[in-house]
Amino acid sequence: MKLTPESELPSLTHQQMEVLRRFALFEASADELTRALAGVFEVPLDKTVPEDYSLYRTAGTHFRVPEPGIAIKREHIENALERKRFGLITERDLVVWATVLLMNDAYALDPGDEDLIADWLNDISLNLDAS
Repeated sequence: MKLTPESELPSLTHQQMEVLRRFALFEASADELTRALAGVFEVPLDKTVPEDYSLYRTAGTHFRVPEPGIAIKREHIENALERKRFGLITERDLVVWATVLLMNDAYALDPGDEDLIADWLNDISLNLDAS
């Protein structure tokens, strides 16, 4: 398999970046994200989830990493957990969200809270029920 140098990869469009921003806030669905990033970001989000969801923590990234990336802050996690608490999203939605935020290089964890955010996202992605 031949790797393409990052300088030869396409940049994300304004529309793609906007869908990524909206997805981080739960304002865009995983399906909308998949459609918007077709060909530049692939992560298995189908409804058939293996018993060990950690097998699905792989992604194909075929775009130039944006500078700056979309900052993921503590407020994103608070928003997601609040939505789950009020039944606005499912546990599977939460798992998919956390996994995409971890796997998509367009997202950058807030440096001031990077360890905390990484721990929360990993815990959600790996330890909740994605079925």
